[in-house]
Amino acid sequence: MRYQYLDDRLRQAFDDAGLDRGQRALLQGVLRALDPDAHLGEHVAGLNSAFLAVTRAKTALESHAAEDQPRWNLLRRIIATSIACMDAAKPAYAHGGGLELAKARRVLVKVDAEIARDGQKVDPAVTAAAAAKLDPRALRRAVQKWIGPLWNGVELPLRSRMVAEVAVVVAVHGRDGRQLRADLLRWLKKRDHDLGGVLWPARRRHVVALVVRGARVLRHLDELLPQARQEPLHRNRLPKDDFLKDAVTGSSVLVRLPVEAADVHTAALKGRRVLSEVLDQYAAGERLTELDIAPVWQVSGPGGRVTRGTEHQRTVNNAYPLTAYWPEELRSAMRVANLARQVDAPMASAGLAWSALEATGLDPSKIPWLAKACALQMLRQHLVSLHVVVTNHDNELRKPLDAHVPTVGVKHHLKSVDAWLEALIPHNRPNEHLEAAQKAITALAESEGGLVHDLTELWRARLADSTVLAGWLAEQEDTAAALLEWLYVTRNLAFHAGRFASPADTLTAHAGQAVADLTLEFLGNWRTVERRARTEQSRQETSAVEIYRRLAQREDQLVARLKRAGSVRRLSVEDISGPDEKWWSRGKS
Repeated sequence: MRYQYLDDRLRQAFDDAGLDRGQRALLQGVLRALDPDAHLGEHVAGLNSAFLAVTRAKTALESHAAEDQPRWNLLRRIIATSIACMDAAKPAYAHGGGLELAKARRVLVKVDAEIARDGQKVDPAVTAAAAAKLDPRALRRAVQKWIGPLWNGVELPLRSRMVAEVAVVVAVHGRDGRQLRADLLRWLKKRDHDLGGVLWPARRRHVVALVVRGARVLRHLDELLPQARQEPLHRNRLPKDDFLKDAVTGSSVLVRLPVEAADVHTAALKGRRVLSEVLDQYAAGERLTELDIAPVWQVSGPGGRVTRGTEHQRTVNNAYPLTAYWPEELRSAMRVANLARQVDAPMASAGLAWSALEATGLDPSKIPWLAKACALQMLRQHLVSLHVVVTNHDNELRKPLDAHVPTVGVKHHLKSVDAWLEALIPHNRPNEHLEAAQKAITALAESEGGLVHDLTELWRARLADSTVLAGWLAEQEDTAAALLEWLYVTRNLAFHAGRFASPADTLTAHAGQAVADLTLEFLGNWRTVERRARTEQSRQETSAVEIYRRLAQREDQLVARLKRAGSVRRLSVEDISGPDEKWWSRGKS
């Protein structure tokens, strides 16, 4: 089961607890946002959030005051994109935190005016004073109080916005999605304390045990990590059933170190990060030795309970390349994007993700182009994802839908995204098969309930009013622009200023990898389609930067068309980010 927030065990727990649609949507929405398999538009790292926007702006202002990084012009872009995200999230704060959000916005508007006036001569004291006035913790406390209203009932689309903000605050607190799911299952059986205690448990002391391979003793570890303890490991001296048996290869050492964390899996992740940073010292001191941390881990919790696990690694039966040939311009980008996934340090991973985009020819001045291209691709991704979750369970109910919207393979991949789009759009006089498909969608959504019901209703509303869809696209563009600008700042802080930690940097790393993957996805598709259509006389490929420019132009045209069309009947998303200009061609004879 890929989507664990929709599995049978969780559904049964919801039924047994008597949860209504809104309560299910709250829990499922948070779990989906913390799912590492969620795509960029669904994962917490890619959601629009005022709390995250204020956090980033405060970090940027503090860094500028301390070390003139980011520079004044980039700082202004961070402030501008942060304000755009705050404005989009503002409706959610009607249930608390509105005054704090308005205060933060006034601080950013004022400091931006001062930076614009003084330019590169802006006094660091000005940015330091502005940073001191921003208080993301006040927004966090406000969001944590939304659980009551959400549990008692908030209507769509506001509920969706509020759940997204809650998910961001849960992630920044340091919650692992798999652990949270297990905790929620236990909580639903007893309900012996409030839900906030499950989402934001107190951080407590855990002891993490990890295996470092490549050395038997790490000299001076007690000076670098005063609370850490180590013990040499000998493969032949381990019991046959010891969980470390497969992890010990040659010279190895077991390191135990305490960390403060909200749950076991987060403790393991934090422990691995701390130890990875320490190994940078040893790698520099022993240039001919390769040190690495084995994927297995053991965590002793506050009550003495021991949990063992392995770093999560997804596998597939068949692995496919981005393209079936070598696109020369993308080879460096693919290499660096792959390296970004393999790096434990979040700041370095985020910096490498930016470098992957830079390898395609992107520079900071072209961020608006890529943001618009990402918005187009996310529209397609959201619609495909909606089909997956709507058709997740009931095979009998989906038969009329499958007849009108055919799929292929055991995973039921859509043959045509436009056929699915057609079934979601309201029609005055639908034919018999289309009407049956639309009724099947309604039945499936009601049967699944919770988040799936919400998503179906949200997308039907967006597709029923072209101006609403235009607004959604514009918000995705703003969110992507804010993410890309922050990714560039993170790269500068990591590679130029030497920073190795920053607030919410794990989210930045995930978002960087996700936006690099998304970009390579539509660049690879463009190249594949273009290559099939090329003649022998025309072998030249469109450059990645030109693709960004053309997709940005297309997104502008689409938003303008949606604002005046009144309907999305002609919209085509089948190849919306490809080389063919067919984005407004559906239904043409």
